[in-house]
Amino acid sequence: MHLHKDFFIYCIFGAMATLVNMLSYELLYAHLGLPNTPAVALAWFLAVTFAFFTNKYIVFREKGKKNRHRITAELLYFYFCRAASGLLDVIIMFVAVDVLDLNHTLWKFISNLAMGICNYLAGRLFIFAKEK
Repeated sequence: MHLHKDFFIYCIFGAMATLVNMLSYELLYAHLGLPNTPAVALAWFLAVTFAFFTNKYIVFREKGKKNRHRITAELLYFYFCRAASGLLDVIIMFVAVDVLDLNHTLWKFISNLAMGICNYLAGRLFIFAKEK
């Protein structure tokens, strides 16, 4: 039951991170005219920064005082794991928008769904795994 509660909370904050990602991308790409790939990368960075703090303190409820080395390691590992899904985002968006000329908003949403699944599994299984 606890795993389902964590997943539900993750979905809420994952939706918020998706919103940060999609709105940032829309602003950068459609309104400011930034090319697709840099807009995807910057939106990803903003969403990942938001996601780290919400995942750490709200979704996986990290408590207690940890040493700086442990927190820095978690942050770097979080960005490293998210870099894999960020690469997936760039590839999906490059093919969909730049190569196939498909709707950027629809494909940004689809890409975020794929990233969300990958990111939850990485967070649950590796980044914020409970110490035994």
